[in-house]
Amino acid sequence: MSVWDEEWEDYELDKHDFEVWLDSINESGDPERDQEYYDKAMAEQMDAEMKQAEYPEVVVQSPNYTMTYSNN
Repeated sequence: MSVWDEEWEDYELDKHDFEVWLDSINESGDPERDQEYYDKAMAEQMDAEMKQAEYPEVVVQSPNYTMTYSNN
């Protein structure tokens, strides 16, 4: 079973385009390692998204205290 069948069966993606992309990231060319390379690409994407995420901070100040909170 391919990664496409497991992950994307309900999505409106073109299977051919997905397989072409998967072949482009699979450096080994071994179809048995597709899942490994797919997982690696998704982890890298998640890491990039996490680094780009910004959480707004709110600072409340008074003469007696300062409080900072965020939605992190």
